[in-house]
Amino acid sequence: MRINTFYTLIERELFRTKRVLGQAIIAPLITASLYIFTFGFVLGPSIKEIQGVPYISFVFPGVFAMNLIIAVFSATSFQIYFMKFQKTLEDFLTLPISYTELIISMLTSGVVRGLAITLSLSLVAIAFGVNSIFHPFLLLFYVVLISVVFGLLGIAVGIWADNSFEKFGIATNFIITPLSFLGGAFYSVSMLPANLQFLIYLNPIFYAVDGIRYALTGYHDASIWLGLSVMSLMALCFLMINIYIFKTGWKLRA
Repeated sequence: MRINTFYTLIERELFRTKRVLGQAIIAPLITASLYIFTFGFVLGPSIKEIQGVPYISFVFPGVFAMNLIIAVFSATSFQIYFMKFQKTLEDFLTLPISYTELIISMLTSGVVRGLAITLSLSLVAIAFGVNSIFHPFLLLFYVVLISVVFGLLGIAVGIWADNSFEKFGIATNFIITPLSFLGGAFYSVSMLPANLQFLIYLNPIFYAVDGIRYALTGYHDASIWLGLSVMSLMALCFLMINIYIFKTGWKLRA
């Protein structure tokens, strides 16, 4: 019964994600194309290379990571938000499964959307001549890991937001987006003043960008093992936070 319930929830999330998959693919496709056109085609000829990597190829992983993070975060945060708004979340809390299984089922939509965005952005890469993948399996691993990290963060923020869209704006506009731009998406750490370089290593989104850049181009600013450790630790911490929220019922139960 417990296993059947868990897989039923997984199927529910897959079906729900399938219905909006077109939107999930088209939006990042357009956004990434505009970024790559602006930074790659307009600015690219004047910059040419960064650390031996063509500028358009250097920028693409940053655009990839930004679109992936924002899309996955939005998917899970709005999912839990509307479940609270429609008063269906309390019914899910009574199901005969653990809170960990319930969270994983909710996370499914974010991971599937992350994989869909990867396919979508591959079309952008081909269209603009960014066709290098140095470590394809590592790229896939990073996509899943980033989807898990920011999917879990989205669940926590969706619960915290109550019935206020303003709180979504705070999380997206004042935290996720600024950290994405300051995470080395369009520049190398070595381009920053020496006394400010330590700041970028304090930005968790930097490790997502750096990992995807390494998988695509072979170049990285930080240790890959450090990046994987930071991202994995974030995933574990966000999972523990969500489990604690569900156990205590914080902002979940009337």
